[in-house]
Amino acid sequence: MFENITYKKKFFAVIIGFALLFMACYKKTYRHMFAAKKELNNVEQKLSSIDDSYNKLYALKNEIQGLDNVIGAHSIDAEDVQQELLDYISKMGIDVNIVSIEDVHLYSDDEFLVYSNQIELEGSYTNLISALYKTEKSFKNSRVISSAFYSKKNYITNKQNLFLKIILQNYEKAK
Repeated sequence: MFENITYKKKFFAVIIGFALLFMACYKKTYRHMFAAKKELNNVEQKLSSIDDSYNKLYALKNEIQGLDNVIGAHSIDAEDVQQELLDYISKMGIDVNIVSIEDVHLYSDDEFLVYSNQIELEGSYTNLISALYKTEKSFKNSRVISSAFYSKKNYITNKQNLFLKIILQNYEKAK
């Protein structure tokens, strides 16, 4: 049967047989092997990202703790902070008068409790600037959030008085 076929046709038949055998082997074994290798690479990438996420989580926790220290997230009673602020300003050694201090304002969020203190000072521009600077730099229990200068005319003495309104806030984690 194969004696009448030329070597050229036998060669092409062997090539076609080899190609069919190769495709059959690929379908039965190699395709599954390549899919498994691809899945293995995906799983290894996910595992490496999980290991990296633990490091990122640790770094974020440290960063949050540092930010808590910076913004004053330690829990000091709000009225104590207000008394310490009054004591600090009165013992500062700068010639300013405390005009008024508002009650503590509380704002609660899902994660934080924010206590706001508002105080008004009266004095000369240089003394008020010095008081603001020292309060901002040295008073650690609360942070200066806002400050505003304004003047009012005293009609009895016919003189302009300069005032400074300072708003300070401290934070506490909600329980």
